[in-house]
Amino acid sequence: MPVKVSADQFELNGDKLKHLPTGLEFWAGEKDVVLCDAGAAGRLLSSGHDYDAEEIKHTAWEIFQREKANCV
Repeated sequence: MPVKVSADQFELNGDKLKHLPTGLEFWAGEKDVVLCDAGAAGRLLSSGHDYDAEEIKHTAWEIFQREKANCV
């Protein structure tokens, strides 16, 4: 069952951002978001949920942009 991605599904730890349900991890690069570990994004999880990898990436980018704006 497809599940909508939301910001509350992420955990920010320094310059790394992790999508908790899938384990997908990102780093904050100098100019953009860098995929670190693909985790289980795009695959059906044991819970029966699946998350769109592109939607996860887009939400991660938005979170990093918001964090970057807060640091300025």
